Amino acid sequence: MSFPPAIRRKFWGHDFSSPVMLASGTAGFGEELLDLKCLSGVGAVVSKAVTLKPREGNLPPRLLETPFGLLNSIGLANPGVHHVLNCILPAAAALPCPFLINVAGESVDEFADVVNILEDSSVHIGYEINVSCPNVAEGGTAFGVDPEVVLRVAQGVSRVTDRPFSVKLTPNGGDIVQSAEAAVEGGASAVTVCNTFLGMHIDWKTGKSVIRRKVAGYTSPALLPLVVAKVWQVSNAVSVPVISSGGVSRGEDVLQLLAAGAQMVQVGTRLMRRPFAASELMDEMKKLTGE
Repeated sequence: MSFPPAIRRKFWGHDFSSPVMLASGTAGFGEELLDLKCLSGVGAVVSKAVTLKPREGNLPPRLLETPFGLLNSIGLANPGVHHVLNCILPAAAALPCPFLINVAGESVDEFADVVNILEDSSVHIGYEINVSCPNVAEGGTAFGVDPEVVLRVAQGVSRVTDRPFSVKLTPNGGDIVQSAEAAVEGGASAVTVCNTFLGMHIDWKTGKSVIRRKVAGYTSPALLPLVVAKVWQVSNAVSVPVISSGGVSRGEDVLQLLAAGAQMVQVGTRLMRRPFAASELMDEMKKLTGE
């Protein structure tokens, strides 16, 4: 790798003028940001999680802004794969950038089942497989904690699609490098490092968690050094591209993650304050690199 890292990237056979991807769960399916003309500078959009059956998600309160970030416990709310296939993906064809679908499941087989149904669409270039969700069939522990389970999920997905897919790993337990290696062994074309970190806010006056489900996912610019370290560890252990996710608020953050070994960089929570974040990040990176 040359330094400073190049802004233009090649990923999954596509040339990208921007390394910035919109992280799953922060941009819906892209339509709203398209309508608001907020997709300038976006390299690709990753959809919110899609599951086999519709999900209402967790009961509120399920979002809480913190002094340095955001706690969220949305619970994979989505209309289900059949509605996404028939009613949402046709509109997503209008996006001016590549589109990936984030897939979640409640059992090992369910990931492949969802992907198999989505294969009827030609809109998306690939998938992001979310193994950070709970394995309902095996007691509720996140799939991504156990490399053997990650291997089985990846193998199942690779059997039903020829499209590239990334496995989105969890930082909350297990060895993320071992899980990344298992994903690659199972056929993954990339790994995403990483999903949200566990966080919690307790009202000291009552002793109760503000989030109804108590523990939530934490996103924050303060997580950048943690994500940089995990990206560096994983990128030095696997042969496939690494997509980073988490901690980005400045163009310099994106460049640091690219220098750590990421091929593409996702931004998420930043969009809630700055819907034009991708364009702003690109302008900052161009000024810093002269590219």
